[in-house]
Amino acid sequence: AKASPEKVTIAADMDLWSVGSKYTVTYTVCGSGDIVVSNTFTPGEKELPELPRYGMQMTLPSGFEAMTWYGRGPHENYWDRKTGARVGIWSGTVQEQYVPYVRPQENGNKTDVRWVAFTGDHGIGLLAVGMPLLSISAHHYTTADLEAANHPYDLTWRDSITLNPDWKQTGVGGDDSWGARPHREYTLFPQEYSYSYRLRPFVSGEESPEALAGQGW
Repeated sequence: AKASPEKVTIAADMDLWSVGSKYTVTYTVCGSGDIVVSNTFTPGEKELPELPRYGMQMTLPSGFEAMTWYGRGPHENYWDRKTGARVGIWSGTVQEQYVPYVRPQENGNKTDVRWVAFTGDHGIGLLAVGMPLLSISAHHYTTADLEAANHPYDLTWRDSITLNPDWKQTGVGGDDSWGARPHREYTLFPQEYSYSYRLRPFVSGEESPEALAGQGW
């Protein structure tokens, strides 16, 4: 950790021994309340498969149900599925982002997100700002919940929110409506990846997420 009058920086270097790779994440905590998160994935010599996604995951407590984002919407969209998803400022509840496929799976993602804000009745908000863009999804189900369920009724609704502030996901593929793989240009091949984003708490109703997103840190 390194400290200065304006900020504290905490860095963690990790060896991902099971895949022969390295991962570094740095948290820069500023006096303004902003936290800048930067991370890098570096593969080693071990042969790796394609990456389904590159990003991070966090859990928000209950009460942050209102979601507003500046990115593509209002419906779900992916790297290779952006048709009709226009860039703008969109709002809805976290629960409304869930897409009830016959078999639960990855769903509700939003691409090209400049910023996303979560608020609730408690007057507190959390803002995530891409540096420059993010791929965002938020659900009342964990990734493990979605992977384990065979039917929607197998899912147990959680008060907490699983937030994925990702850099990107490999595309959906399925050009033949069945099993076609994503095109190469929409595939995350194993190589070094890095991205950053900024987190900022704010007072809902008193501070504008849009204005805060445009401020420096």
